[in-house]
Amino acid sequence: MRMKMHENASMPFYVTLLFSLCLAILGTTAISSYRNLERLKQNNSDMERSWLIEDHLKNINLLITDAEDGVLGYYISGDQAALNPLRNAQDDLSSEFASLERLLAGNSIQQAHLAQLHDLFNRRMEKLEEHTTRLRRGGLRDAVDIVKRREGAEIMDEVRLLEVTMEKDELESLAASRNRFYAEFDRSLLAGYLASGFAILILVTYYRLIRQHLEKRRVAEEVLKRTNENLETAVSLRTAKLSILTRHLLSLSEIEKAKLARELHDEMGANLTAICMDVSIVTEKLKKIDPLLAGQLGKTKQTLQETVDLKRRIIEDLRPSMLDTLGLAASIRTHCEKVVRVPGLEYEEDIEEAFDDIQPEWSIALFRIVQESLSNVIKYAKATRVRIALKREAKGLKLRILDNGVGIRPEDMEKAKSHGLLGMRERILLLGGKFSVGQGMEKRGTSIDVFLPYSV
Repeated sequence: MRMKMHENASMPFYVTLLFSLCLAILGTTAISSYRNLERLKQNNSDMERSWLIEDHLKNINLLITDAEDGVLGYYISGDQAALNPLRNAQDDLSSEFASLERLLAGNSIQQAHLAQLHDLFNRRMEKLEEHTTRLRRGGLRDAVDIVKRREGAEIMDEVRLLEVTMEKDELESLAASRNRFYAEFDRSLLAGYLASGFAILILVTYYRLIRQHLEKRRVAEEVLKRTNENLETAVSLRTAKLSILTRHLLSLSEIEKAKLARELHDEMGANLTAICMDVSIVTEKLKKIDPLLAGQLGKTKQTLQETVDLKRRIIEDLRPSMLDTLGLAASIRTHCEKVVRVPGLEYEEDIEEAFDDIQPEWSIALFRIVQESLSNVIKYAKATRVRIALKREAKGLKLRILDNGVGIRPEDMEKAKSHGLLGMRERILLLGGKFSVGQGMEKRGTSIDVFLPYSV
């Protein structure tokens, strides 16, 4: 018998709590990392937007400069091709301002600056158109006059000032966004350090708790192991005592059976024989005097003879006298030939020697098993063939009894007293042997296998 530890099927509360805390920390850290990544992406996007705004402002300024240079070249050369930058600037400026409007969407201050810048450039372009028209009408003298008076220069000064203001505002906005990012990043980094430290603390605590739990479990298992060993020792001692007692009881039973058989044979047998002889004498004398009474005594004599036969069978069941007179092998053959005659079983035996040198306990046990097995075959097996083999092997004696009947059902084998199997098994186990039940002949029926090892 072994004791078993009944562990609580539910998970300890501290395991659930620590797992939940670690899960919350990991979730928080993941969310914080995701937010930092989003802020970094937004900061990069703001930087790219600032660079694009600056590039578009430079492109606008370059377009106006090229237009002015083209007009100045037209002043000097009078070549109409020099006015191409002025003509192209209109469409290009519209595209640049449209791009700036998309980039500055959501920033009302910058949009106001952009509107003002757009107005200034329109005025400058109108001035350049006006100068070109005056040059065509007045000639070179008007062109020199325009250059001397620097008409439109104040517009470009305002443009440059406004561009500087817009670039400054954009840089300040970018710097503010970058500062916010770094501040958030520093806070997230600090929170990450704290979360990591707390997670490490939780893991250390978890490790210590698990170690304590395992130590307690080890101690409990040691106690359980010692208890099991003590129980096994006690059970082994009790089993040994019971085995000795059972063997002693079986031995006493066989002794008592032999004693009873001798008493029945010696005393009861002698008395029955004497009674039978007296009845025979009286019967012979009454045949002439009273034939009817003599007939009655004849029936009485027949009953006495049947009683003698019953006594003989009882004596044989109590203690097979054949074992003492004929030996084990001949007793098995004689018994088998007698019992299989009535049911008409086909009997085969494979017993090559007399086995007169084996212990008396072995002879009785093997003979009783043959008796019980043949009784089972006749009562339950519905077999037509039975085979008994008894052989000497290198390490002991082997007895096998086979039949081709219906076999023993598994549920019947589980029953303690089914077909006398328990008694057969106990006899063999008490002698230190092995007993097994299996499949018989022709993949059906029953096989009884017994092995008794020689003592070393």
